[in-house]
Amino acid sequence: MKRKVTKKKRKWKKGAKLTLIFLGILVICLIGLFLFGEEKLHKSKSENLPHESFKEEDTDYIREILPFENPDMKADFLAWIEENYPNALKEILKALKENRYERSLWHKITGNSYFVLQDLYQDSYEENPRVQIVEGKKEEITISFAGDVNLADDWFIMPYYLSRKKGIYGIFSEDMVNYMKNSDLMIVNSEFSFSNRGTPIPKKTYTFRANPKYVSLYDEMGVDMVTLANNHVYDFGKDAFLDTLSTLEKANVPYVGAGRNLKEAKEPYYFIINGYKIAFVDATRAEKFILTPEATENSPGVFRAYDPNPFAELIKKTKENSDYVVALIHWGKENFHTLEDVQMTTGKLYIDSGADLIVGTHAHELQGVEFYKDKLIAYNLGDFIFNAQTKNTGVLTWKLHFDGSSEYFFAPALESDRKTSLIYEEDALKLYKKMTSWSVNGEFQADGRIVEEKA
Repeated sequence: MKRKVTKKKRKWKKGAKLTLIFLGILVICLIGLFLFGEEKLHKSKSENLPHESFKEEDTDYIREILPFENPDMKADFLAWIEENYPNALKEILKALKENRYERSLWHKITGNSYFVLQDLYQDSYEENPRVQIVEGKKEEITISFAGDVNLADDWFIMPYYLSRKKGIYGIFSEDMVNYMKNSDLMIVNSEFSFSNRGTPIPKKTYTFRANPKYVSLYDEMGVDMVTLANNHVYDFGKDAFLDTLSTLEKANVPYVGAGRNLKEAKEPYYFIINGYKIAFVDATRAEKFILTPEATENSPGVFRAYDPNPFAELIKKTKENSDYVVALIHWGKENFHTLEDVQMTTGKLYIDSGADLIVGTHAHELQGVEFYKDKLIAYNLGDFIFNAQTKNTGVLTWKLHFDGSSEYFFAPALESDRKTSLIYEEDALKLYKKMTSWSVNGEFQADGRIVEEKA
């Protein structure tokens, strides 16, 4: 009996040992399964996160930034930033951690806005005819606007330009020319065709056409871009209109608001200046009896805004990839300083759609301004150099500071005896007072600064 008991004990000990070994293996398997499951779950979650998976070449800054799941932060873009702006990601990461990140930070750190950096990263400016990069950085940039320009051969201005034999100084004072050339950008409304072809379109009282060689006057003036969405650019028909486009293109004068088809007519033009991406779009709603053709998918013409919604949609779309959008529009009642209701309602619509500044032309007279949501609507800049009448005019200047803040100024002028000149002292103060009286809530101060009147 004693041996049997001992044998049973040995069997039990042997069985217990095997059981412990089995349990140990089972525990190890369970731990392995658990760890594998966690890894798989973690991997699954990572794949579903909006940020990208880490790459072997990602730096510590990139690895720390990506989990914030900010849509601006893509690994390849961040790698490009680190290569070109070595200290930028440190500041971006710090801002993310402190919950103060905003896109304006990119310009402060790198000197280029988020949109400009994205375009540079993607080489979007290479061979793009609708983008112009203005080199150099400065504390502020000046973008100036003037009203209607008419250089037609058989009209009032060009004969005197030729007969006075002073070049551009025959129709502009020297100080006015200097003002235009000293602006970083100078923009005017080109109110005629450049062509030697075509015949006047029927039912138009006034039709304007200039010899293409006189496109050189825009260089003499210091003009950097022209607007074409107006009621005279198509005065001599399709051939003359197409000549206008090709003449400006050959002279390297950018234009907006017209094209060989609708896509061209509504396409923005971009200036990259001081590290900001500034877009310009242009439309017209000027004619009581609409004679100027609207661009379509397959035919040339201007971009219209009689229905304001397409222009509003264009502004909204353009704002999605631009720091600033300037909406240029040909509107208003001719020969009146007073505003039409449609100007005031659609002007606000365009601001709500994303416009940062609205500049109007067409009325042949100056009209006032309105501030809406801290944005300026300059309703009409009138004639700039147009005919033989004596009337006030001027140049609107938008000063955009390096930090993104804005100021607005008005340089008062007089068009008289077929020449436009700056005016000063009492004459300037009188015009400032008039401009204030024509404005909704804008005040023109003694130094030409335009500010919002506080209620």
